[in-house]
Amino acid sequence: MSKWEGLGKTGSEIALSFSGIMVTAVVGAVGTYTVSNTSLFVPTAVLATAQLLLVTYYMFMELDRKLALVFWLEAFCISALLFLVPSTFILVLSIVWLIQAVEIYGIRRATQLLVASQILFLLAQYTHIEYTSWLDILISIFLYALLQIFAISVFQRMINEREQRQQMAALNRELLATRELLSQSAAQNERLRIARDLHDILGHHMTALILNLEVASHTLAGQPQEKVEQSLALAKLLLSELRSTVSDLRDDSPINLEESVRKLVTGIPNVSIDVDFSAAPAINDVDMAETFLRCAQEAVTNVLRHSDANRCHISMRGDEESCTLSVSDNGSSDAAIEPGNGLKGMRERVEARGGELHWQQNGDGFQLLISLKAEASA
Repeated sequence: MSKWEGLGKTGSEIALSFSGIMVTAVVGAVGTYTVSNTSLFVPTAVLATAQLLLVTYYMFMELDRKLALVFWLEAFCISALLFLVPSTFILVLSIVWLIQAVEIYGIRRATQLLVASQILFLLAQYTHIEYTSWLDILISIFLYALLQIFAISVFQRMINEREQRQQMAALNRELLATRELLSQSAAQNERLRIARDLHDILGHHMTALILNLEVASHTLAGQPQEKVEQSLALAKLLLSELRSTVSDLRDDSPINLEESVRKLVTGIPNVSIDVDFSAAPAINDVDMAETFLRCAQEAVTNVLRHSDANRCHISMRGDEESCTLSVSDNGSSDAAIEPGNGLKGMRERVEARGGELHWQQNGDGFQLLISLKAEASA
């Protein structure tokens, strides 16, 4: 899976990826040509080729722990080339490398590595002092430092814009999921209002009409009495159907929680999320559905922020007594889980409704279980 997949790959991201590869290829080729008539040709060619392959791998693979190893292998290749090739332009490779440092470690660590690369460059040029002058070395250090600073600044801005797009997309998904739940809640409330109006207004008037017709049937005789009795029968039938309709309206229709959850996870980048509600019981209470939805939202957020998982499974099962929502991923972590504000907030929300929240971590990944009792929704 590409690291850009699902992010809406922009033109600047495409240009940055391919320009980094092209720069690495050109610098490696020129550096190899520089020492083509010396004994350094073979090791330089091997290192330049390895650097190109590492950069290409990095640019088009998803960001995970493997890329940290790739990053430091690139550092080794660049360092070796600095000492092998007696030319200052080899430091151009460090610009691509520092851009990667911003993505993996952040702007502060990248700045520290920038200083380290300049020191290493100075040491390497000292070994090549017979090929250049100290003035040229100092000028090169100054110019390349400016280029490095410019590159990491531009890339940091690109990262900030990418994060803003992701935050906007997450807010939009949350809004759609909440709107779906609210629309179902509004429809449920509207049915209850109509049922009350029918019972309190029409039911009252129909009862009064039936009483008046019964009185009239006892005071009239002949053909008028027959018409009154027919009207009385129709009025009783209408009242019976009215009561049946009111009962149907008062029956709570299930909340379609699955649809809200699907809207919540649609379009999330870098993680494949599947939703399975085939064994889910009917949920009639809006508050219960909202509790599950908010927990699912926080759980998915935790997967994106704190896990290297690329798959997530959301499922629900239960019966007439209880209902359990499960959120599991295939992330790997050797560290013990320390509950943060997200898990603590979920636990407080679930326990406030008399439910339970559990989590477990093993070789298959992390699993979160949220259980609520059916009577809690009454």
